[in-house]
Amino acid sequence: MSSPRNKAGKPAGDVPELLELGAELGARRRTLGRLQQDVATAAGVSRSTLHTIEHGGAGVRWEKVAAVAKSLGLRMSFEPLDATEGDVGDAAGEFDN
Repeated sequence: MSSPRNKAGKPAGDVPELLELGAELGARRRTLGRLQQDVATAAGVSRSTLHTIEHGGAGVRWEKVAAVAKSLGLRMSFEPLDATEGDVGDAAGEFDN
């Protein structure tokens, strides 16, 4: 059986959060010694979609990202921003009617 390559690819997007998420998923996959095709099959997505996710591409449905995370033994969750990362008060005020 082949082992995953530890090779950085070209980013598919420029959104820092998607780049970080993709890098974390790719690193987890390589740490587990799994190939993209194996993870993609387990998650029910194409290898191309997994590649896009791992390289920070936009336009991938969240349920596909969640399925990839699950196939890697991870659960997606959200956590509050640190006080230095943003002001929740400003964002919350935008949605008040």
